[in-house]
Amino acid sequence: MNRYLRWGFALALLPLAACNADRSDAFNGTVPQPMSAATTMGAQDGRFINAASTSDQFELQTSQVALQRSRSPAVRVYAQQMIDQHTASTQQLTALAGTKGAAMSQGLDSTQQRLLSAVQDASPGAFDRTYLSGQITGHTATVASFNDEIRSGSDADVKAFAQQNLPMIQQHLADARRLAGRR
Repeated sequence: MNRYLRWGFALALLPLAACNADRSDAFNGTVPQPMSAATTMGAQDGRFINAASTSDQFELQTSQVALQRSRSPAVRVYAQQMIDQHTASTQQLTALAGTKGAAMSQGLDSTQQRLLSAVQDASPGAFDRTYLSGQITGHTATVASFNDEIRSGSDADVKAFAQQNLPMIQQHLADARRLAGRR
């Protein structure tokens, strides 16, 4: 009988628990909570963050080599500009990825790794041409990636980053083409 009395008492207290005076968390399980920043990002946004991250790393690494090896003052100025602007872009992207809970790729993709190796292995006479060719290839792919994000991304902040930085990337491409003697 004692066991039935305890269960009866517990059942009698259930309605009182529902009358909790502190209503602030009464509906936590039933009211939809705002989505976290990480859940508002779509797959396109995550791919873009990774692509932009690897692009910045490629530009930084190849341009550091160019500062050491190029004999052309114009190419050295361009390389320093790449380092300055892609360092700033990386800082912006790192902050954005942090607020979105997105992981950033730290390595280069296979194409970028191949281009970096070509720059590192280029003979002195072919260095500037090889470096600028890699810049054109890299920035062409980056422009396409930024345009894809602007068109197809779902996260407003990630799209805004792409829109803000696209003109800079397009200018880098135009400068690399001009230095290489291409249009």
